[in-house]
Amino acid sequence: MDKNAMGACIRPAARGDLRDGVTDRVHAHLRGTQDSLTTPFVVRENTWARDVFAASVQWMQEHGLLTGERRRWLEKCNIGALLGLTNPHTDPHLLRLAGDWYVWLYAFDDGVCDEAFTGAQAWDMAHLTLRLKRSVTGFAPGEEPEENYARALFDLRCRIAEHATPAQLVRWAEAVRDYLNGQLWESMYRATGQTPALDDYITMRESASGCLTCFALLPLLNRYHLSEEERAHPDVEQLSRSANRIIAWDNDLFSYWKEQGDHSAFANLITAVAQQQQCETAVAITYTRKRRDDELATFLRTEKRIARHLSTEGRSYIANLRNWVSGSLEFHKTSRRFAAMPRAVHL
Repeated sequence: MDKNAMGACIRPAARGDLRDGVTDRVHAHLRGTQDSLTTPFVVRENTWARDVFAASVQWMQEHGLLTGERRRWLEKCNIGALLGLTNPHTDPHLLRLAGDWYVWLYAFDDGVCDEAFTGAQAWDMAHLTLRLKRSVTGFAPGEEPEENYARALFDLRCRIAEHATPAQLVRWAEAVRDYLNGQLWESMYRATGQTPALDDYITMRESASGCLTCFALLPLLNRYHLSEEERAHPDVEQLSRSANRIIAWDNDLFSYWKEQGDHSAFANLITAVAQQQQCETAVAITYTRKRRDDELATFLRTEKRIARHLSTEGRSYIANLRNWVSGSLEFHKTSRRFAAMPRAVHL
């Protein structure tokens, strides 16, 4: 998602030898940056995740979300590892809800969002987004949607409602609607061949990352109730925002090279920085890494400031965020989803 940066041109990598030239240096810098990313949080894994994820893949197939090579690719990416790394203490029954949500998100990303490149396709996605928003709001009996993604989302919404408090369900539904708005926003940029301004990108990425939809499920998945007052505390909101940004910007660093070849990385922090600052890709990578590390420092300062004021439930929520940050990074470092050969580079 990175194309037509201001004043930039695309030079394809040389076919025979990728060890020479600017392309190789930029790729090496990016790989070095990825390898050096760390967090101070312990990496934990849920031993039930593999079996649960297999059931979630079956659920995805029953709803016809991905088929053929796209389905096989999603399975090879080992999203089940992400499920276990980000929910290390969730029991198998509730973990299944998270697993189904993860496969829905990744199937939607691979099967719908990555296809919305042209104006007509983006328009179709706008119509689909409206139907999906209705799915998380709820349908009356007999009004269930016919479209595969909407039907699967409604099924999951009904099952979440069986375990969630009314407030938890509303919070998740709001986060999903924001996520869909973010995906529509990205598709419109891709369809028009534009790169978002840096501030716009940072704001919309918070919704488009999908992390907030997963954070909204954390109290349900771990069997505690986070009061609205504590959740809305400025420091708790800052911790959620910082965790989201760290995860999203780690993803930008790991996704950039693959997106650069697949669909030009329009919606990526590296691209937005390179355009706004009119700088080389390597400089934008360094900037992105610094923003990510600064956000991690903000998380740690905020946690230290509020730690003694948190309830047991509040401490559980922050621990869940820490698991998400460390687990997501571990997934990015080990999943085949982010492996890519060097491709074209902006000079």
